[in-house]
Amino acid sequence: MLKAILFLLFFFGSLFIGNNITTWAENSKVLEDMVFIPKGTFKRGCNQFGPQHGAPEQAVHLDSFWIDKYEVTNKKFESIFPEHNLRRSIYADCDNCPVSKISWYEAADYCHLVGKSLPSEAQWERAAGNGNGCEFPWGKGFDIMNPPARGGLKLHDKAFPVGSFAPNKNGLYDMAGNVWEWVSDWFSVRFYYADILHNPRGPMSGVMKVRRGGSWSDSVKAMASGYRDWSNPFSRGFTDIGFRCTVNSNSKVN
Repeated sequence: MLKAILFLLFFFGSLFIGNNITTWAENSKVLEDMVFIPKGTFKRGCNQFGPQHGAPEQAVHLDSFWIDKYEVTNKKFESIFPEHNLRRSIYADCDNCPVSKISWYEAADYCHLVGKSLPSEAQWERAAGNGNGCEFPWGKGFDIMNPPARGGLKLHDKAFPVGSFAPNKNGLYDMAGNVWEWVSDWFSVRFYYADILHNPRGPMSGVMKVRRGGSWSDSVKAMASGYRDWSNPFSRGFTDIGFRCTVNSNSKVN
């Protein structure tokens, strides 16, 4: 009898441990090439950009989260949506170039299908910045002779493979330049005119979706951490908008 009880304990205990090991392995796979951003309060925005593009500067509190180290590449996106290969942008056509010519909805679908989500606007800025939304992820200034990011000069050239420039202080690549990045928020001028915000997700509805970070084809100012712009979420025509994904630290990762 005792042997039978011990056998059952061993058998079900093994199943429990095995399932947990499997879960841990799956979790680590989802979080591969992601960076952990700890919880805290930071100052978002930049007043000098005005209410449409950055104002007001506002204290925002965020819980911890994970964010992709790199922009999603053509190769990764096409592992889920292979038909995209037929419409790759000529301005970002290598396997390891950031994916573009994708709608906001396609970006959101990709993140969902790999167990993640698009970052909120606040999460994106917290991960990109150095505590001052009027500055760049690396600090002040843009050296034309030795540019710290791909873009800022309206070169009308093309994107580079992801990770071609040095990371920011959080270990994230291309948070300025290369391609703009879709975030989850609907665009609103008035949303951030409020008291201290906790994990803001933007308005409940809208017409345009926010994009962040500037691109290879845009101005220097657009690469500032606190600068925001917006685009039609249905359009696939943008050759300079991509994305990256996040995982909230309290999410159940499968």
